[in-house]
Amino acid sequence: MRFLKHIKLSSVAAGLCTTLLLSACNPDFFEIEDPSGIEDFQIWEDEGAIGLFLNRTYGLVMPQWPVLGSIHNTSDELNNANTAFLYGQLLENSVTDIGTSASITNNRYADVRRCNTAIEGINSSATLSEAARKTLKGQFFFLRGFSYFKFVRLYGGVPLVLKAQGQGDNDLAVPRAKTSECIAQIGADMDSAAAYLPAAWTGNDIGRATRAAALAVKAKAFLYWASPQFNPTNNTARWESAYTACKAAYDQGVADGYGLLANYGNIFFAEDNKEVLIVRKYNASKDMGNNVEHSTRPFSETITGGGSNQPTWNLVQAYLMKNGLPITHGSSGYNAIQFWKDRDPRFNATIAFNGDVWPLSGKAGRKQWSYKGVPDEAGGSIATGFYCKRLVNVSLTPTQAVYNSNSGGGSGIDWIEMRFAEVMLNLAEAANETGKMDEAKTMVREVRKRAGIVEGAFDYGLALATDVASMRSLLLNERQIEFAFEGMRNYDLRRTRNLGLLTARQSYILAPRSPYVAGTGNDATKIYLDRVGANGLKNRDTANLDNLAVYSAMFNAEINSLEGANTISLPDKYYVYPLPNTFTRTSVIQQTIGWSGGTFDPYQ
Repeated sequence: MRFLKHIKLSSVAAGLCTTLLLSACNPDFFEIEDPSGIEDFQIWEDEGAIGLFLNRTYGLVMPQWPVLGSIHNTSDELNNANTAFLYGQLLENSVTDIGTSASITNNRYADVRRCNTAIEGINSSATLSEAARKTLKGQFFFLRGFSYFKFVRLYGGVPLVLKAQGQGDNDLAVPRAKTSECIAQIGADMDSAAAYLPAAWTGNDIGRATRAAALAVKAKAFLYWASPQFNPTNNTARWESAYTACKAAYDQGVADGYGLLANYGNIFFAEDNKEVLIVRKYNASKDMGNNVEHSTRPFSETITGGGSNQPTWNLVQAYLMKNGLPITHGSSGYNAIQFWKDRDPRFNATIAFNGDVWPLSGKAGRKQWSYKGVPDEAGGSIATGFYCKRLVNVSLTPTQAVYNSNSGGGSGIDWIEMRFAEVMLNLAEAANETGKMDEAKTMVREVRKRAGIVEGAFDYGLALATDVASMRSLLLNERQIEFAFEGMRNYDLRRTRNLGLLTARQSYILAPRSPYVAGTGNDATKIYLDRVGANGLKNRDTANLDNLAVYSAMFNAEINSLEGANTISLPDKYYVYPLPNTFTRTSVIQQTIGWSGGTFDPYQ
């Protein structure tokens, strides 16, 4: 069974799929039809035609790289942020992921309808082989369940539509189902998917859903249902169900060859490695790329722009020491001035700081500088004093790093929606909540070993977790570090009801200390950091910043808030967002409690 890779449509396939998806506005949100009449095409007897329909469904459902400054990518880890979220200004129509109109292109129930249509069509086929029927249906079950998971983690219970609605139906106005019913349906869809899907794909099919991926999404959905976001009274039965699902996902993943990649720093660059569970594929060709590389680089190594995804001082402080201890622990060995020394190796794989060797554009020995007044970086491009290494391919030149939809380019870096480390930490969390702390620690220990943390006297830092509560805190911090810049921090804080941990985002920018100054002037009383000496090197590049006396003589740190005069305000109602008014204008669909006119209880 060879279909085109799900986001690598040929021009013919893309043209057909575009035709199938031309917008048609209908008065009801669930009455969404492909105007060219997909049901009227006898495609359900043609495996190749179904494959094109499936490819387009993958393209619509699978997550892309997080939008910089979007609500769900806003947290304390980076400079880009949705300030309406941070300052408590979200309104009833602010979170529109589920859809903004009855148009196919702006309504995610169109994705559900595609899956429903396909499942019904495949069931009706008289010619498909049983093997093809199962493999196709398995993918549509996965995509439908995944669509509902994306809805539920934001809104709680939503209308459950499990058959293709049409104008002849009498039940087009569909009320919201209970959150518990939606979670159960996600589990059922993922069980069906796992029963039909293979352990792995090969060739052009790599990137499609596997049985381990299906079980991992089921486990994640059950984890959400058990977590404080939807379980504020801590119903222990939910945690038992979550544990069972998480253990099944882990065991299946191990059996099917998933595991931790040896080098944490290579996760995004070792394409299709054994840790990648759910992925959206990209490449550097026309229409298939992204500009993550160009956006993330410092200004000095771009054609123009750059400076996004800058780590905050908050994130820098969250990293452990190499012995697994937090920087606040008396035995950690943390140096508050030379903060980069002896840190968790994930810090070095992720954070570029002043004087850090970062050979961008293939420049061996190149050091990154972001002190006040450094001429390499454009004025205002230094937001936090740090840059993100994880998303940048050091071998690309500034020109190569730019992606253009007409000509291609860029790094073609894949978006990894879920990797096996998350399956392990999900299991650790469920194990901790069900009295299995040893198992929880085993999962975290393996993740920390891979990171390069040493055992030391504190068992990789795990000795600090002595009860359920302390292990919860350890796990939340572990996820912040392990999944930095993977779009998970906001979701994790909402799921665990820890939005209160979000404090003002901080910058840590060095200012040269006299007689050191930025620039290349000629005042004999000054030492110009950017002036090239007789040895052909700039003065700054000859300094040994690992020498505390040298570093302290050259720079003074300035820590400031990125929030200005604004105050972080994250009300409890943010834990379950309101449905946009496209839905709630229908009388049978209730708004969520806590929001204007809300009567729907998302905790049932």
